[in-house]
Amino acid sequence: MFRLVTPQTEEELASYYDFRWRMLREPWHMPVGSERDAYDDMSSHRMIVSDNGQTIAIGRLYMTPDNDGQIRYMAVHPDHRHQGMGAIVLMALESLAREEGAKRLVCNAREDAIPFYLRSGFTNQGELSEEKGPVRHQQMLKHLDPLTEVVRHPDWCQELQALWQSQIPISERMGVKISQYTGYRFEVSALINANLNTKANMFAGSIFTMATLAGWGFVWMLLKERKYKADIVLVDSHIRYRSPVKERPRAVVTVEDLEGDVERLATNRKGRAIVKVNVYSGDELASTFTGTYMLLPSHCEPDTVC
Repeated sequence: MFRLVTPQTEEELASYYDFRWRMLREPWHMPVGSERDAYDDMSSHRMIVSDNGQTIAIGRLYMTPDNDGQIRYMAVHPDHRHQGMGAIVLMALESLAREEGAKRLVCNAREDAIPFYLRSGFTNQGELSEEKGPVRHQQMLKHLDPLTEVVRHPDWCQELQALWQSQIPISERMGVKISQYTGYRFEVSALINANLNTKANMFAGSIFTMATLAGWGFVWMLLKERKYKADIVLVDSHIRYRSPVKERPRAVVTVEDLEGDVERLATNRKGRAIVKVNVYSGDELASTFTGTYMLLPSHCEPDTVC
């Protein structure tokens, strides 16, 4: 199981900086303290931790005076590389940069990390440099197209929308539509007038259905991002209704609302994804849904052990 967190407590920050030193400084015999710089207090930090609290991956975003989003200190534990962990951290930092109005991301990538950034939409700038320490670095740049803030992989969104309409006809009658997917954030909306009860509020069942589809859809996108093929089955759920939904129903889930062991699919084993979905009435939080989705590799049957 893993989850993406913002290190805030003294214990979390200690683990975060210790991991940064062990992954990025200790291999080059650099002292403790060399993993920090003067911009840490002005930056946003994210890390992925396992269910036992072990740090798996980290990254930092600093907004420069020119309003560029500078990515630094990206690192993934060797036992968890090639499982999409670095991509999740980078997507989270990119989303934060967009919220701050950044038009581009910049970083100085270690030579062995260049392919990772290229796969994430960055381009090379200039020549490899040996000025950044014991390994060569490459300046990388990614322009943030405002259109991609609304929909990443529009073809996937169309495919998922068609899948819902064909397999879950009620979704079309409810007017459930994908309104945003950024890789980090997934949002669906529904037609309020198609889901009203006698008190002119959204049916509780409609709220539950919209939230369930949002969680299922986000997991579906996550599997597409990682090139995993699996059946997604809701096996447990809970919803808390805080206030009525009276206008513009929206269900929102982000990477930071996800826990799971999706990487088990890489070895053809069953995985799980636990997703928290917030449902809004306009801009007001109205309900919180938590769903546990079982991920079954294509060759698995629901009652078999894989």
